[in-house]
Amino acid sequence: MSQAVDDHRDRADRTRRFGVALVVAVCFLALVAGWWTKARCLADDGNWTQGEEYVRWCYSDVFPLWFAERLNEGAVPYVDHPVEYPVLTGAQMYVAAQVVELGEEAGRPRAFYDVTSVINVVASLGVLGLLAVAGLHPRRLLWWAAAPTLVVYATLNWDPAAILCMVGAIVLHLRGRDTLAGVAAGIGIAAKFLPGVVIPFIVLARLRQGNVRAAVAHAAAALGAWAVCNVPVALVAPEGWRRFFDLNRQRPADFDSLWFLAERIRGGVFEVSFINTWSAIGVVAGAVAITAVGIRRRDPSAYWELALPVFCWFLITNKVYSPQYSLWLLPLAALALRRLAPFAAFLVADLMVFAIRFPFFAGLTGSLQAPTYDILVVALLLRYGILAWILVESTLDHDPSLLGRRALPAATSTAAERAAPALAGAARRATRAT
Repeated sequence: MSQAVDDHRDRADRTRRFGVALVVAVCFLALVAGWWTKARCLADDGNWTQGEEYVRWCYSDVFPLWFAERLNEGAVPYVDHPVEYPVLTGAQMYVAAQVVELGEEAGRPRAFYDVTSVINVVASLGVLGLLAVAGLHPRRLLWWAAAPTLVVYATLNWDPAAILCMVGAIVLHLRGRDTLAGVAAGIGIAAKFLPGVVIPFIVLARLRQGNVRAAVAHAAAALGAWAVCNVPVALVAPEGWRRFFDLNRQRPADFDSLWFLAERIRGGVFEVSFINTWSAIGVVAGAVAITAVGIRRRDPSAYWELALPVFCWFLITNKVYSPQYSLWLLPLAALALRRLAPFAAFLVADLMVFAIRFPFFAGLTGSLQAPTYDILVVALLLRYGILAWILVESTLDHDPSLLGRRALPAATSTAAERAAPALAGAARRATRAT
């Protein structure tokens, strides 16, 4: 009997490994396709001449920022030129620029996109690896590996490295390594601010479990990692370092936001300070409400799942919804969303927004016929409606079987949790005996 069980487990492990290998191949092909969708429009000299970046859906922030951040002049981010992103994103820019300078000068703008794409591809494959470590079934891994959103946005900006840190923080937390999870989250915040969404839930979970030391260690490690990355830059180049914070405080409502739609309906723009204040109040109030409802429906070991509905709420209420923000939802949904239907609906709606948004931007130049804002807003409202659907489902529904046994936080489980399998086995034996 024991040999039969072992043989079954071996077959299951081999099947899983084969499935994961296929998913890795799919993810790599998706990322190569993502690189090509942008690279097909890039000239070696860095010029877009006919609006092709919009009408052919091949725009990437990487290409113009080679010039806008003065990397083409050899500028050091923050020191020689203020950069609009957090410091570890600026570090990625600088590393890629140093690699590019080893080649011919004529092709450097194109090479900068290629090198940045390699960084994003490696980080994206790392995300897939962490999702596999979390115990997701290969079919679930496809929620990241085969998503159209990954194809169209993986090389648009510098988000994959920060997403890698966020998923790493979740996986480390699941393994009971909360200090290292804090380090991962802090590093992620130093690249993009969004990984911070997981920190409050890890802290709250450990406090509810009575593990104050782990809660403090996680928060302190996150703050420390962020400070190690930021303080040197802030001291050496304070004005350049503040650029990210100043820009986000001063920027108006984005075309993709509900705030911009409200301005269109109102017939006038809101003061930026008004948007900042009420957007922040809305995000915090909604996050508190989601947390209050969600923690009543799950064990503290699963509080981290609430990062998904809170992130959806952030996208709904924030004044900016940059296209690549959709990437962040993919791994969170794969880890925590019970049903495929709302996720698949989001992918379709997000692709609709992508297909309409960039030609709409081409129309803003006045040189091309393009979809109007009224057409774009239909797609946007559909996507916002589906985000609300995901928010509700992921707050109310909980399926602990998604991650499998390998992700159980055994190192920090309570005595009752450790005893549960034995008690269940005893109950089954008693039932059979009667």
